[in-house]
Amino acid sequence: MTTTQRAFEAAMLDFKNKLKDHSVYDQIAQTTSIEQVYQDIEKLQDKQAKSGRLRHLSKIEPFLARLREYSSVVETFVQAKPDILALLWGPVKLLLLWADVLKQSFDALVSALEEIGNALPHFCELAAMFAGNNRLQALLVLYFRDILHFYLISTEFFSMRLMFEMLWPRHKDRIQVVVKHMASHRDLFREEVLMEEIRRADEMRNREFQHFLQTEENHIAQEYASHRAHISPKSYDADLYRFSEAVCNGTGKWLFRDQSFQNWLAGKEKVKPILWLRGIPGAGKTLLTSSVIKHIQSLDGTHTVFVFLTYLDSHTSALSVLQSLIFQLASTSLSLKTILCQSDLLHLGNDFKVAATLLQTLIESAGVVRVIIDGLDEINPTQRSRLIKELVRLNGECGGCHILLTSRAESDISRDLAGKTMDLQVDKNNAGSIQVFVNQTMAEWFKERGFVPEVQDKVQGWAAPLAFHAKGMFLYVKVIFRIIYYINNIEDIQNELEHLPSSLEDAYGRVLQQINAFRDPRRRNLARSILGWVGCAPSPMTLKEIEQALLVDPKFPFKLPRVQSTVDVIQICGPIIDIVDGYVQFVHFTVREYIFSTKIQSSINLSEMSLDLAIRCMVYMCQNHHDPELTDDEIDANILWGAYRLHHFSSSFWIDLIHQYLTLSGSETIPDSLINQLRILLDTRSSDHYTQSDQPKDSIHSAILGLEVQEPSLVGLLKSCTAFKTSSSNSNNRINNPEEWLHTCPLSTPQISITLHERLEILDDTKSSVSESLSYHYGPRSFRCGFLGCRYRRYGFETTTGRRTHERNHQKPWNCNVPGCRFVTQGFFSRKMRDDHLKKGHSHAADLGTSSTTSPLKIEDEELQPLVFDLIETNRVGILAPLIPRLRNLQTGVQIEVAAHAAKMGSHSILQLLSDSGLLTGAFYHNGLLDWSKFSYLAQLALQSESIGLSQILLCWVGTLDFRKVDPAVFQAAVENIIGTVLGLDFEDLFELWKPIIASGFGMPRTHVA
Repeated sequence: MTTTQRAFEAAMLDFKNKLKDHSVYDQIAQTTSIEQVYQDIEKLQDKQAKSGRLRHLSKIEPFLARLREYSSVVETFVQAKPDILALLWGPVKLLLLWADVLKQSFDALVSALEEIGNALPHFCELAAMFAGNNRLQALLVLYFRDILHFYLISTEFFSMRLMFEMLWPRHKDRIQVVVKHMASHRDLFREEVLMEEIRRADEMRNREFQHFLQTEENHIAQEYASHRAHISPKSYDADLYRFSEAVCNGTGKWLFRDQSFQNWLAGKEKVKPILWLRGIPGAGKTLLTSSVIKHIQSLDGTHTVFVFLTYLDSHTSALSVLQSLIFQLASTSLSLKTILCQSDLLHLGNDFKVAATLLQTLIESAGVVRVIIDGLDEINPTQRSRLIKELVRLNGECGGCHILLTSRAESDISRDLAGKTMDLQVDKNNAGSIQVFVNQTMAEWFKERGFVPEVQDKVQGWAAPLAFHAKGMFLYVKVIFRIIYYINNIEDIQNELEHLPSSLEDAYGRVLQQINAFRDPRRRNLARSILGWVGCAPSPMTLKEIEQALLVDPKFPFKLPRVQSTVDVIQICGPIIDIVDGYVQFVHFTVREYIFSTKIQSSINLSEMSLDLAIRCMVYMCQNHHDPELTDDEIDANILWGAYRLHHFSSSFWIDLIHQYLTLSGSETIPDSLINQLRILLDTRSSDHYTQSDQPKDSIHSAILGLEVQEPSLVGLLKSCTAFKTSSSNSNNRINNPEEWLHTCPLSTPQISITLHERLEILDDTKSSVSESLSYHYGPRSFRCGFLGCRYRRYGFETTTGRRTHERNHQKPWNCNVPGCRFVTQGFFSRKMRDDHLKKGHSHAADLGTSSTTSPLKIEDEELQPLVFDLIETNRVGILAPLIPRLRNLQTGVQIEVAAHAAKMGSHSILQLLSDSGLLTGAFYHNGLLDWSKFSYLAQLALQSESIGLSQILLCWVGTLDFRKVDPAVFQAAVENIIGTVLGLDFEDLFELWKPIIASGFGMPRTHVA
């Protein structure tokens, strides 16, 4: 076998391996000649004519003619095997049959084949030119790889037969790269062409296509991250980690052995395809769900998306659940990310039908998808009903969608599931798992407390019936162990274990009874306040916030709440409270149901606790540390003693707590204590920047409206604050751009938020003692996202770097290039949004130039240079494009500064224009040599703009260049400058983008650096 024959063989094997689906290769191999292709084309045209949709297949005749010539030349000069030549014809037939399913896809394929045909040379003329020359065989191999590359891209796309409109643009761009290479190979049609030139062309082809794929992948990743930041769906990965870590080894085996579960996992159950794990509260459904998720994630060929619903998140809706599932599923592959980014996402944030349609599209494209929803019973009944109905619909319409749900056996859930489920009662099957949990917990308890062996034997005997008394509830066992864990007297332990509570509610009752029986009224009130605030807080409170709220005393409003010691909330409130990730919460939602129940003696009044916390928040905001006239030094001092622990919670939720109090109490009037505090708030914290606008009425409680005659200013305050809360939660405004939004708030408290955002970042860079103080008072995540509508305004980041990385995903990098359009500066989250805007908003624009009556092409030479810099400054790529030929006549130094100015201004579109037009190459690349010092200058400017897009354009361009020998000192200095700039930015995404390129020495062979 000759070298050329081996090259053809290698190209064939590479194509076969990359096809993945070997059945497709078998179908291709059945067509071995062009005659078979023509026969199938005739049949296809007859079929199209009968159905009234005849297409223009004559357009592919040039492609078939070039392939016939190519096949003839290969047979003559290479003597390739028939199975290799079959690869020229088989894909054509298969692609036409696949694409015929949809008119648009068929037309797209025909157009692509036409382009390929026009790019291919007349191979008979080529053979005559190179007759008897081994360079002909090398060129034939080059074209064979290009042809197979086109087939590979096309078969990958058309075999999916789904989402043509979404995915075709990306695949069309990939085909254009192949067409470009085929056309560029014509430059090799010279008798004096060297084998080295052919080899370099092949290397450049591979390198450029890899750069194209990497650039496209980076673009999609950037768009996906932007959409994710904009929608801000909740991620449940941290919950999964926490729950799976809490699973006791050896529990849950009964489920994995159950035949119903195995049938669901295998997708065998068609009549009742949804698996419903039902159970009483505390049965361990959530931990069991985490075990199922971890198990399924270990399986091949399946996607797993999941949600852990909880009463703690009062804003959970059916829409927010679908949004989370959408972004989870899309994150698993590039093709799914592409589908998401190419979808119409304008209303994804507020339209349930849009979200449902997109989720169905993603599921149908993904294959097998496991959707797992835990805690259905913990969200609003209306929202869960809507969610369940949508899940049932998806399960019926998507064959690869397998759903698992967990909840209590509520009647409305059963009704909405409409008999489509296989039901497993968790608490009837988990007795063995509970006994394992008892044994392991007891062993850990013995080890930690150091009980002597004799006592251990006694305790094991007293605890023997514990699993039986639990009646399927892990939570019951957990509460009992927390009650006895730190009891030192053995007789007291015996008494507790021999007189176990009869139920979970009985256990809660004992804890509440102990709290109410505290001899010290201050401790009793402290415990009830903590429990009450945990129950009424619109968003879970951190321990840091609770510690400061306890020190705010409405009776002494000027007393500063200096926190100088920690509060052990678990010791004070007993085993019904937990601290999870810094947030104080009940061990189970049933605790909340019990201690606030009006049927329970000495229960806690939820409405009164809402009023109490609302008033404390207002008292706190009226204290001196919230004076907007404070200097930076005074703010810094306040930060360091912890003055602003409660700031974000109080400024965000005081208005919600007032509405909650009025709703829960059913009161038609506002108590005097609240009116008095509102007056103080208005007098003390009215904003000088406020500009009054229309105020909402539909979201205002009737008790507030009833106060309008008596206290119009207070009613106006509450209306305006409600409107500000609503608008800011749905906005993309940034805290450091107050001129855009500060005038919409009637209070001055946002001015403190702005200053805190700035000062915390400055203080973070100071000495370690300051960092320790910040950590003590504000916890590990004190750096909040600067976008007002982002959920990370509440939860924050551990470092300023993490925050900056997150905030970059809020940016809208895709700008309109039509002068005068507001989206020139505002931009869009994705290319599709930008392109849709151009089609709809500027399709009839007659003038893409300046307002001047002078055509840019008629500009005098002396006016050209300042005009170009002005066009770059305003990102007017449409005007700059026709000037490119004249730019080539400028001095090289000026051309370099033009590119540098585009990088400095962060203009993706103009730098891309300079690259596509060859201006970058002309300015920086001469006689096969790249000016590395000038490239380093350009790269540093692009990096300093912190734009992923600019770096991608530069790297893609450099990847197309052919490097020859360079001065090692100049090259090393350039690389060191680039590395220094990358590291100095503290921008992880840019670092990851440049890292492989720099590590490879820009793909330059070591022999070239000499």
